[in-house]
Amino acid sequence: MIHADGKPGQSLAERFETLRRAVTPAGGRPPSDAAVAAAIAARTGASLVDENTLYRLRTGRSANPSMKVLKALADHFQVSPGFFFPGSVWEPEEHLALADALRSPQVRRLCVRLGQMSTDELAQVDRLLPDAHA
Repeated sequence: MIHADGKPGQSLAERFETLRRAVTPAGGRPPSDAAVAAAIAARTGASLVDENTLYRLRTGRSANPSMKVLKALADHFQVSPGFFFPGSVWEPEEHLALADALRSPQVRRLCVRLGQMSTDELAQVDRLLPDAHA
């Protein structure tokens, strides 16, 4: 569930719903629990999660999934598993923005190159980039 201020909620159910809506085309319907479970099974070749489990997580009837389930959901929605944990270093919006950015081959190439730079080199690059919050 997205709150009135436009931010995802803190519960696992709210964060799961945020992901379902983030992958939904404008005017479309979010993917069903069955579709998400089937996509995870098709990608992994294993039945890691079923639609009933996803329904319980999405509706808040269950709030303590295994790490395997969280990892499968994170992989499916292309976010880090940390997305599901309130108080993680990043807010949900940052996870979604990063996942979206990393879909670009150019961004991935730059990330690899940045990861090979020293702290001083990174500081120089950072000074060249415009402030994203300005």
